[in-house]
Amino acid sequence: MKTITIISVPGYDEWRIAARECLAQAIPPENIIWQTSESIQDDLFGGGEQVIAASKPKAKHSIPKPVLTLIKYALCHQDASRFALCYRVLWRVIFENKNLIQLKTDEDIMQLVTLAKAVKRDAYKISAFLRFREVNHDGQEHFIAWYEPEHFSLEIKLDFFQTRFKNMRWSILTPYRAAHWDTEKLVLEDNPDPSVFPNDDRIEKYWLTYYANIFNPARIKKSAMLSSMPKKYWKNMPETALIDDMIRNSDARARKMIVDGNKR
Repeated sequence: MKTITIISVPGYDEWRIAARECLAQAIPPENIIWQTSESIQDDLFGGGEQVIAASKPKAKHSIPKPVLTLIKYALCHQDASRFALCYRVLWRVIFENKNLIQLKTDEDIMQLVTLAKAVKRDAYKISAFLRFREVNHDGQEHFIAWYEPEHFSLEIKLDFFQTRFKNMRWSILTPYRAAHWDTEKLVLEDNPDPSVFPNDDRIEKYWLTYYANIFNPARIKKSAMLSSMPKKYWKNMPETALIDDMIRNSDARARKMIVDGNKR
């Protein structure tokens, strides 16, 4: 049995190197225990982490690009079993069926797709629900956001933020990693200090005023709103502090709109 501990987060690069070495030695999935530093498990023989050293020339395996894409997304999931699952799928694609990914009813493929979809949804939520606040850093405008993703999905959206806010200095902080952009280069930082995120900024009150004014009490659908914007994201979105009052007063506001309209 081989026990491999993935230390980094989300661990894609470590997993890829270890998986390549395991494949070179033709080690089947059932002979490997994959673990993270947070969820250490011992194998049945009490063995600790073992170093994988290739004992035979490395074979070059052709992996379909859709498989690699799914694996990369799945490895950003919080599920600690993701490393074992991804290696098992990789093994089966190489040694059993190159078209395995097309078998939509295969249990491993269904699980892999489920993990990948969850990460993609989580990454989309970052671009939808992340809010920047302005600070002055070394005499220059700098925008900071604190966001708590469900999975390790920050890196997936960095291209979006670099393109959308190319000429803006910004930092996006999450519990596991921060990304800092100075309009030219991107720097990643592990375990950032959340206290650098300001409590408010100079333009936030204008955004709240705008948000309150575009609210249409006649078209409120609370269940639909909660479906697209679950409450777990609210604490880091300043406008959500207004929602409860707006919902509570929506009937009165809607009636007033009708009355005002009839007066015209």
